[in-house]
Amino acid sequence: MRLEGKTALVTGASHGIGRAIALTFAREGADIAFTWRSREEGALATAREIEALGQEVVFSQAEMTNPDDCARAVDTAIEQLGKVDILVNNAGGGRGDRLIDLTPDDWRYTLDLCVTAPFLLGQRVARHLVERGAGGAMLNISSVHSANAWPNDTAYGVAKAGLNRLTESMALEWARFGIRVNCIAPGRYQREETHASPLIPLRRTGRPDEIASAALFLCSDESSYVTGRTLFVDGGLLIPPLTTAEYMGGTREARGFSG
Repeated sequence: MRLEGKTALVTGASHGIGRAIALTFAREGADIAFTWRSREEGALATAREIEALGQEVVFSQAEMTNPDDCARAVDTAIEQLGKVDILVNNAGGGRGDRLIDLTPDDWRYTLDLCVTAPFLLGQRVARHLVERGAGGAMLNISSVHSANAWPNDTAYGVAKAGLNRLTESMALEWARFGIRVNCIAPGRYQREETHASPLIPLRRTGRPDEIASAALFLCSDESSYVTGRTLFVDGGLLIPPLTTAEYMGGTREARGFSG
C-alpha cells in the first residue's frame, strides 16, 4: 500500500494509460479523482473498479483545452475528497497533418491540450499543496515523439517536447515546497495484448500497466530523491536512434539490429 492515505487526480482515465494509472494507484491505497472527455462507459467502468478496490472515487467530464474545466477538475477533487496529493497529467493527443498543411487551429489545440492544460492543472495543485504546507508529487505523460521527429507529428512532437521542459521548470521552482515533478515518455503500447514489433529492441509493444508501474514509482516515496526527470518507457525504441525510413518501413535489420 505505497500510496495509502493519498489522493490522486488523474486526467483522461477512462481508458489506456490513464485508466491503468488510476487503477494501479487505487490498488496501492490512494483515493482517486479522474476526468474523462468522450468515453463515458469507460469512465463508469474505471470508477466501478476503483470502488471495488475499496477506495473513494470522484470523476467528471472535462475538456482539457478549456481552462475553466482544468480549474474545475482540481476544485472538484479537493471539495469531494478533501485534498490532492498527487497529480497525473495524462490527457493528451492532438491533431496531426503534414507540416505544410497544419492549420493554426490544430496547432493551438494540440499545444493547449498537451502543454497549457498540464501547466494550469499543475499550478492550481501546487498552490493547494503550498497552502496546506504539504509536499506532493506530479507526473506528466509525454511521448517518444518529444525526442525524435517523424512525419506528420510536428504539433504533437513540439507539444510533448515542451511538456518535458515544463516538467523541469515545475520541478525546479516547486522543489523548495517538497513538490516533486517528473515525466514519463511512453513508446508504442497496446491497450490490450502486446504485439510483436521489429522496431523495438525488446521486440514487442508495451502495455499500459507497464507505464503505470513506472508512474507508481515516480509518485511514491520510492523515488523521493528524483525530480525534474523524464523517464522513457519505450522498450528501447530510441536506442539506437530510428531513422525516418526505418520508422516508416518497420525494420532495423538494415542497420544491423537483430535478436
